[in-house]
Amino acid sequence: MKPQSAIAIFTSALCFLAVSFTLTPSPAAACPRTASNYLTYQRRRNPDRCEGIRRQASGASFRLVSFATKGLNDTFNNTLTLRIPDLGQTPTAILRSYQGKQYQLDRFTPRRRNNEYRFNLATDILNGAIISPQSLRAIAKLPGNQHIYLPVIVDRTSEEYEIVFHSPTRTLIPNLEIRRNGEVIHSDRRLNPRQGEIRFTWDAKNEPADRYQLRVEYEQRSPNQRPENGVYLALFHHDPAWLH
Repeated sequence: MKPQSAIAIFTSALCFLAVSFTLTPSPAAACPRTASNYLTYQRRRNPDRCEGIRRQASGASFRLVSFATKGLNDTFNNTLTLRIPDLGQTPTAILRSYQGKQYQLDRFTPRRRNNEYRFNLATDILNGAIISPQSLRAIAKLPGNQHIYLPVIVDRTSEEYEIVFHSPTRTLIPNLEIRRNGEVIHSDRRLNPRQGEIRFTWDAKNEPADRYQLRVEYEQRSPNQRPENGVYLALFHHDPAWLH
């Protein structure tokens, strides 16, 4: 095997491992059909979904938890609409809040309408659980082994993307890059270590429709341990029409 081929295979494998987490909860975290408290995470009908208060597992890894654009007020309307661009395959999506009582919506199927997939959610459970609209995090991906993300439009666009990571330990990000065809077209950093959510925004209204790569260098700092460095890679689609 030529050295160039070996490098290419190694790079592809690294990319796959970096983005390989599932948006579908594991069987061990199955959605119960009923619960004693109406607000607790459980199976719902009309529309079919799993929704409610659910303590989020801290996880053991640095991960992407939101790629969205949100035009939310300080209070919810009666219905919250989630919209995901249509690229020919039905996406899988999760809506979460990591604050307060914590909340999760998943196992739902958005309906195809015009050039997007749409899901209309009554907000009685969000309001009953006193979930802040600004704390919602949304992420969607296309089916397949290689996870490719699509932005979730929550209610309406804010004209920029919100990109949020979650880390179980104090983490700093010395370099975040968004690349198109190998060229860096946006970069940012967070040098103050923090645990939990790490939030970025990206104004991409002037960037062309294409597939992009997200590359993030991070450093995790656990008590009484040496810092651990890592690189997170993800692929996603962008179209400026989704931000207007």
